Amino acid sequence: MVSAMKLREALADSLVAEGVEVLFALMGDANLELICDVAERCGLPVVFGRHEQGVVGMADGYARFSGQPGVATVTQGPGLTNAATSLVVAARRRSPAVPAR
Repeated sequence: MVSAMKLREALADSLVAEGVEVLFALMGDANLELICDVAERCGLPVVFGRHEQGVVGMADGYARFSGQPGVATVTQGPGLTNAATSLVVAARRRSPAVPAR
């Protein structure tokens, strides 16, 4: 029997294929398995933050200064709304930061 690839596995594989070298994260119930898959199966380093706004800000700063894609993941609901200010700042500066939920 062939098992189907899970969405989190496909997303993790896509991040690696696009050359992402680090993931910035604040873990919640919506992204727990993605973060584990990225770290354990794909071997990417994960930098954890203490607030969603800071996590997106770290990805933005990383993207601006390294020239590499900055990828942040936060959880759903209030986690996503907490990241809104940093997302607006990154968008206005045309930063190559990528939010992943």
